[in-house]
This record gives sequence, structure tokens and C-alpha cells, in this order.
Amino acid sequence: MLLNNSLIVGVDVHRRSNVVQVMDGQGQVLTTSLVVSNNRHGTAYLADCLAETARRGNFTTIHIAAEATGAYWLPFFCQLQQEPRLAAWSLTLYPFNPRVVHNFRKAFVDLDKVDLNDAHLVAERLRFGRNLPAPFVMEEQFLPLRSLTRYRFHLVHELVRVKSYCTYLIYLKSSEYTADRDMQPFSNLFGATSRAVLRDFPSMDAIIEMPFDELVEWLDVKGKRRFPDPEANAHKLLQVAEDSYRLPAPWLESVNTILGLNLRHLKTLENLIQRVDTAIAEEMEAIPNTLTTIPGIGPVIAAGIIAELGDLARFDYDQKKVASYAGLKWSRRQSGDFLAEETHLKRQGNRFLRYYFCEAAHLVRMNDAEYNAFYTKKYNEALKHKHKRAVVLTARKLVRLVVRLLTTNQHFRVRIVDSDEVA
Repeated sequence: MLLNNSLIVGVDVHRRSNVVQVMDGQGQVLTTSLVVSNNRHGTAYLADCLAETARRGNFTTIHIAAEATGAYWLPFFCQLQQEPRLAAWSLTLYPFNPRVVHNFRKAFVDLDKVDLNDAHLVAERLRFGRNLPAPFVMEEQFLPLRSLTRYRFHLVHELVRVKSYCTYLIYLKSSEYTADRDMQPFSNLFGATSRAVLRDFPSMDAIIEMPFDELVEWLDVKGKRRFPDPEANAHKLLQVAEDSYRLPAPWLESVNTILGLNLRHLKTLENLIQRVDTAIAEEMEAIPNTLTTIPGIGPVIAAGIIAELGDLARFDYDQKKVASYAGLKWSRRQSGDFLAEETHLKRQGNRFLRYYFCEAAHLVRMNDAEYNAFYTKKYNEALKHKHKRAVVLTARKLVRLVVRLLTTNQHFRVRIVDSDEVA
């Protein structure tokens, strides 16, 4: 619980307005419902009100909390942290995970869901004080990079979604094109040659009607002469064309139109990701680090981790706190003599940081023997979701290495381990 000389402020943030509840350390409400505009002038007015309340009540510290909902809270917190009106007090800002406030609400029976009550709940949760999130710090060095890496996160997930829909369209055009991996004509479904086949041939019958030698040459040219055996690819493609369902001509024409547009959509997203990767690499030049010395981690993945972590001092350079912040922590269930062997990953942390740690773990395990051995051991131990579980556990192991390198600024050194040692 916070000290009695602390001014406790809970804010329910909205797009246009912020509802504020102010109380002391004993839970005594000090102001009636205060609603201010969620803009520069409204925040300045709130700062004036808080300064007057703190001065009148002889408070020495001000603690403000709000739910970190979307982006609505971020400019609000940035201005509050720089407000000269609040400079005379020790000011601490806390961004709450909305799930924390949602779970805290369950302790209040029959509490109506209205804005003032929401602000009151935030203030009460802040006054409770235990397990508070790391205080907000406007890290100007990392905010531009964080915007870029989060935009890349958005683009990558959009690319996955569009590819999934494209797979559905491919099935309609050629049902056997993705059926059997051994019989697929191309190892990469979305490679340049595969896209050319899907785009340039109006139907599977057009592939069958094409002379075999011309088909082989066409594939060889589209593949830039890189296929070791273009005739084998041609045979597989013909087999796929023979075995696939045939759609009625009007429907096939519509599918071809949508599939062509979908492939253009994919290309646009890929180009955007490349441009963002370039911007991230340029931004990283101003942030020296040694994470890129880890095999498999390049500037983009390193940027994603660094941008979300910011200054490790706010985690006390503790790898356990970093893992908890990333949501790489497992629940524990025990009652009497019972202890659950299978527990679930807690997903209450920073989803962006968790994503970049998992991506890094997947790349590192393919480039480093120690991490590959650890991944393989955890893969074999898992009864289900083998790959996902092994990658997440490898990501948790990687947290220790990342924190150490960022703390000491040392380069990664390969550790020679025995075949049985994977810790």
C-alpha cells in the first residue's frame, strides 16, 4: 500500500475525455467527478487541479495510473511527465494492463460499469500497491524505434492473414496444389515461380495443354535457372493439374481475379516490410548493442527486443522481471499434495516483446548448437504443441543471455557443451 502522504489518481482514458478520481492514501475521495479533455489543454488543466490538491493537502508524492488502452494513454502520460506544474512533487505514472483492472473489479460486488467507477477502480488498484507495473518513463531514444518495430509486427501478422486467405483461393483454383508436400511442384508455395504459375495460367487445363518441353523451359526461366531438375518440377505440376478439381468457367474466372489481386496484396506487404526493415536498421545505428553478435539475431529482431525493453534499469537488470514483463512465465497450480505438471503460459505481459523473443529463439536455435540442443530436448519432452512449447521455453532461456549482454555490453561467445548438457 502506498504512503499516506501520497496523492492517488486513477484515470479512465477515452478518445475524447479522461475521467479522473483523486484520493489519499487512506482511500478518502478528495474531489468529485473530474472530467477533462484528452488533449494538451485538458491535461494542463488536470495538472493545475492536481497541483492545487497536493498543495492544499500537503502531499509529497503524486501517483497516477491509467489503463494502457490502445494509444490514448501514451501522449497523456508523456505530457504529464513533463508538466512544469507538477515538478514540485515526486511524480510516478503507472500504465496498467486492462486485464489487471478487470480482475481487480471482481472483488467489488455489484459495482456498475460506468466511467467514474472505472477511474475509482484504477485508483484503488494503485492504492493497493502490490505488483505494480514498472513506472512509465518517456524514453525518447526508444520511442521512434518502438513505433517502427510495432508497425512491422502489424505488417507481419497482416501478411500471415493474407497468406492464409491466399491458400484458400489456391485450393479453389487447384485443389491438389497444396495437398501433399512430397508432390508439391515447388518447395515454397509463395515463391516467385509458384506465384507466376498461379497468376499466368488461367486454369490447370492450360498447363496440361502446354507442350512438355515448353513447360520445362518456362519453369526454368521463371526459376532463374536455379532448379536442379526442372523436369521433375514439371512432372509434379502436371500431376497436380491432372488430379485437381475443375471449377465452372464463370467461377474460375472470378477466383483468378481475386487470386491475382491477393498476390499483389502480398507483394505490397512484403515491400512495406522491407522498407520498414531498412528504417529500423538505420535507427539502430544510433543505439549501440551486442545482441547482433548472437548467431541468428539481426538488427530487426534486436531492435524489436531493445525497443520494448528500453532502459534495463527499470527492471533492476533482473532477467526474471524481464521474463515476467514479456509474459514468458508459467502459472503454478498446487493444492495439498497435488501439484499440476502441465501449466499454462501467462500471457499478461508485453505481447510485442514476447513475439520478438520467440522469433529470436527460433532463429538462434537454428544457428547455435547449445540452443538447438535445448530446443530439441524440450521438443521431445512435450506431449502436444511440441514446436510452440519448445520455442517458448527456448525464448525464456534466451532472456538470460539478452539481459546479460545488454547489461555488460559484452559480445556473445559460443559455449562448448556436452551432448547431454542443454541448460
